Amino acid sequence: MPVHGGFEELGANAIGIRLHRYALLLALLLLALIVQAIDVSTRTASLLSDVSRTVLGVTVLFVVFERPRERIAMAVVLAIVMAIAWSPHFLSGNLGRGSSIALHALTVLYVSVAALVIVRDLFRHPPIGAENVLGAICGYLLAADAWASVNAVGYLLAPASYGINADVGALLADWRGRVALFSYYSYAQMLTIGYPDVTPLRAPATILSVLAALFGVFYTAVVVSQLVALAQLVHRRTE
Repeated sequence: MPVHGGFEELGANAIGIRLHRYALLLALLLLALIVQAIDVSTRTASLLSDVSRTVLGVTVLFVVFERPRERIAMAVVLAIVMAIAWSPHFLSGNLGRGSSIALHALTVLYVSVAALVIVRDLFRHPPIGAENVLGAICGYLLAADAWASVNAVGYLLAPASYGINADVGALLADWRGRVALFSYYSYAQMLTIGYPDVTPLRAPATILSVLAALFGVFYTAVVVSQLVALAQLVHRRTE
């Protein structure tokens, strides 16, 4: 009986995690945003940043990618991303330009596919309540992370296409600083509110800015549709 009861308890816990998976992912996404806003010039702060992004990446792997083939493919991408990101802790110096481009490009692949899978699953399965809304928000935050890395690649390939305020220019020397700076920039693009410290001057920065704004408008409709579905679900349950 105790063994049987133990299995039932584990099963109940697994179902509970499954039902609230997007709540867990959203909490980690917000935590990662807070951590990346911390000055990472010290070894302790950079280690904390890398740990938070590693935990977030692994959580995305198991929460978002449920199909075996997708999970295996994205696990390979994540392993390469983590290997590059953690290499400065074991090797002297920061990442070189080539390694930085590879890191940001693979990050774009990983988080953009995760955002697309979330949207696919939201529209493929029937609404289950507030968890769908949280899933849509998670997809938005992951998409913003993808646009941040896209702009980081754009900057590394064509730095003159961006106008960077000298007060925040020091952040560009390290990949974590670039992620932090371009994260704020990507949210400003997607929300079409503008960010004065980073200015797109010419292609590819101008093209990326327009595409991010168009994507932000589109994805707002995704979040609104999930809110409408939630309102309809609540209304049916109260009838």
